[in-house]
Amino acid sequence: MSSAGNDWNGQGRLIDIFEKKKVDRLSNNTVLGIDIGSRQSKAALLHDNQLYTALVPTGFFMQETADELIQTLIEKSGISRSDIKYIVSTGYGRIALKYNDIPNRIVTEIACHGMGAYYLGKDIKTVIDIGGQDSKAIKIDPNTGKVLDFAMNDKCAAGTGRFLERIANVLGLDINNIGPESLKSDNAMDVSAQCIVFAESEVVSERAKGRDVSDIAYGIHKSVARRVHSLLSRVGIEKNVLFTGGVSKNVGIKRAFEELLGFEISQSSIDTVYAGAIGAVVYADEYAKESVFSKGEEGNSFKLNISSIENAVEYQKELIVKKGTGKKKTVAYTCAYVPIEILASANVAHYRIMHAGNQDEIMAGESLTQSVFCDLTKSVLGSFITEKPIAAVLDHVYTFFTCDCMRKTIEAVNSNYVSATIYNMPRLLKDESQEEYYITELEAFKQDLEKLTGEKIEDATISKNIALYNDARRLLREISEYRIKGTPFLTGSQFQTIAHSFFYLPVDVLINELQKILEQLKDVADKGKSHKPRILLAGGILADGDNKLTSIIENLGADIVAEDNCAGLRPFTRDIPNTGDWKQDIARGYRGQAPCARMKPLDNVIEASVELAKKYKVDGAVFYYLKFCPTYSMFIKKYTEALQAINVPVLVVTSDYSKGDEGQIKIRAEAFLEMLGGIRDGGTKQIQHREQNTA
Repeated sequence: MSSAGNDWNGQGRLIDIFEKKKVDRLSNNTVLGIDIGSRQSKAALLHDNQLYTALVPTGFFMQETADELIQTLIEKSGISRSDIKYIVSTGYGRIALKYNDIPNRIVTEIACHGMGAYYLGKDIKTVIDIGGQDSKAIKIDPNTGKVLDFAMNDKCAAGTGRFLERIANVLGLDINNIGPESLKSDNAMDVSAQCIVFAESEVVSERAKGRDVSDIAYGIHKSVARRVHSLLSRVGIEKNVLFTGGVSKNVGIKRAFEELLGFEISQSSIDTVYAGAIGAVVYADEYAKESVFSKGEEGNSFKLNISSIENAVEYQKELIVKKGTGKKKTVAYTCAYVPIEILASANVAHYRIMHAGNQDEIMAGESLTQSVFCDLTKSVLGSFITEKPIAAVLDHVYTFFTCDCMRKTIEAVNSNYVSATIYNMPRLLKDESQEEYYITELEAFKQDLEKLTGEKIEDATISKNIALYNDARRLLREISEYRIKGTPFLTGSQFQTIAHSFFYLPVDVLINELQKILEQLKDVADKGKSHKPRILLAGGILADGDNKLTSIIENLGADIVAEDNCAGLRPFTRDIPNTGDWKQDIARGYRGQAPCARMKPLDNVIEASVELAKKYKVDGAVFYYLKFCPTYSMFIKKYTEALQAINVPVLVVTSDYSKGDEGQIKIRAEAFLEMLGGIRDGGTKQIQHREQNTA
């Protein structure tokens, strides 16, 4: 760090702190940026060509901490509160802050640290930000300070200030001393644990063996640096690199990073602990310059009513539970590759098991499977273990083999609860020799259903249902295509609900309900282009009840306009052939539909997603998959590269059915939308594509 950084006393002339070209971007407005961290809170004030900063410990009440910072800066600068034209809040506690007397917005710490690093350093391209609760790697445009890409740690505390604080306590050191202590050693302890709890155990064990404290401290710092370095690798490490956040003061971490990077971390004009607050005050200056700030509703005031189809699905579920469908048997299936046309031709009530279970169901499911299975498989098992009414009435379960975890799940269902049959769906899409084998599986599926019901399934009936379900697919496509218009007329959440109905409702009821929705849409006039970011939601299944991600994205002001997943738009993008030879029609139709990541080659999977992205004119894609899902986690790199090639940035989100990661997902989604130039608290900005965006 430069001498300016070490000698910083909390105020100074802008021209002495920032490069002239950056000072020239700022106005003469008096504006404030506040960064509420988990341990320390910082604020920066621009007034009369001067920068003022303040730092205080974060208290239990975030608003009181913010008010203390504001009062400190008011006194330091000699202004009154009414002189402040705008406030931007960022950091750990930003959402808790309110200023009723001053215009204000919230901006993510990712955007603020990026902008702050731009102002504090020279030609900065990469930012390392480590705070008390999380760590981030950020790539910025060295000419503007805007975020081009970012990655952040998961919920684990390893690689954060909290991790260092815990280890310092174990070593009997103050958090401020563990960094200097590590500099005394050139013989770092090898810390193998990736978990803070296990790392503590290793440290205690090494201390008991008499290992030098400085060796342990050095090893811990290298462990943190390695963990954060993996984030840097995901965004691409480019000189020059600036280190921000509360941990940036730690000289041990700085040394460890420089050893890994092979070059020195850039110096800053003042202490980089203020980077978030400085970025926030720069954004406050930008917003203060906006002459008009519209909070009105954008686009069309039309509101689609989908209550009829929602009620129809709930009624059908009730009929299934009460055995009131009028069918001989009730069966369930687990995958969009199960040919629903054959099920509909048998005398069975049927539905797709695709619900996102609650925590009781998930924990129950884990008693029969392993913790490293995804929450969907645990939910399927849990529905039987907890005797969920809609599962308790089943006479049989079918699946066409998709992934290893679901195969094992259905085997467990078959062994413990209700008979189940697994058929094979050939994975190789371009191997025509597999079509004949697949036809034998379809014939066996038909025969199994005939045995279950004691009734023959007529070939003509299957062909009739192919036609009916093609009608339903066509209607779903027509409904979805209203989202291609400038202002979408239905939300992603609404389409998700509509799409799920395909897997619950009898086909005649389904078609009737879809026609009702189209009747609402067909006469709505397009109001022109919306300013909201248009998002493609891709990846693994969004199960029934898994609304966390869609709600976060839409509540942040983006439009989900297409879904490349097996419970969204993907299964309906192509019809099934209907030549009268049902076996060949279904074999070719299901092998020819938009493929999932289980199918090979993956190029076909990616091409289908690229096709959707182009058709729906998306600005960015969110690639979502459940934790522990190898099927979707293994081709992320290839997917993001393909979307980047058509100028579509990608945010990767992995989650489960708990609520514990909502805050982190929201932070990442906010930063992603900011990166797209999207909506911030009701304001609008024109969307700008960037060529090298991924997360």
